[in-house]
Amino acid sequence: MSLRHGLAAGLCALAVQADASDGVQVAGLLSDADFFRAATCGAAPGEPCQQDPIRWPKTELTLAVLPPEVDTGRFIPLLLSVSVDYALRQINRTGANLRITRVYDADADIRVALTDATEGTVMPDQPGISAPGEMGVGYASVWSTPDNQITEASILISSQIRASEMVSVVLEEIFQTTGPLFDIDSPAYEGVSILSQNANSTVTIAGQDAALLRHLYPPEP
Repeated sequence: MSLRHGLAAGLCALAVQADASDGVQVAGLLSDADFFRAATCGAAPGEPCQQDPIRWPKTELTLAVLPPEVDTGRFIPLLLSVSVDYALRQINRTGANLRITRVYDADADIRVALTDATEGTVMPDQPGISAPGEMGVGYASVWSTPDNQITEASILISSQIRASEMVSVVLEEIFQTTGPLFDIDSPAYEGVSILSQNANSTVTIAGQDAALLRHLYPPEP
């Protein structure tokens, strides 16, 4: 995951930060139920939720990679594009009733773009671009309605990201725009879950991550 990850949820046109960057501290591996609560509402086992879970009200989403507005050379945009395609394959094969299709339309449900903002940059409230928070190597903003339905999402990837982190960071950011806003802070989840707060080593959606997506978007009978 991005070591300093900003993820924000907004209500209507007003964006407010979901304090997911610190992660939910847990002692070890969790039951599925506790993992689902930690990832979607920020609750450690036995503790109350930090916020209501959110999800998309539809099961067919679109995602677009916007043309870069920063000078990065050819390699980083190409690596980003390949990583997005890989991430969508991982998410779409989980068995959840959710499919994300890549399109070439700036009005896509989820928009991905490179930014020259570096890790630690304080991000402004820019509707459709970013909600307030602190930039990591990846930064996802999610906007939702008062009844907790996601309406749009934006992902910014720092042009300073290490190439070795791109696949994992892009996968995590896209995964979290589906609803699991909170990272998991536990050594037990390093290399195990895409939501691990302290590692960028996971490159698949499997195990509890895949089960979580099926929980949010149950397969059709």
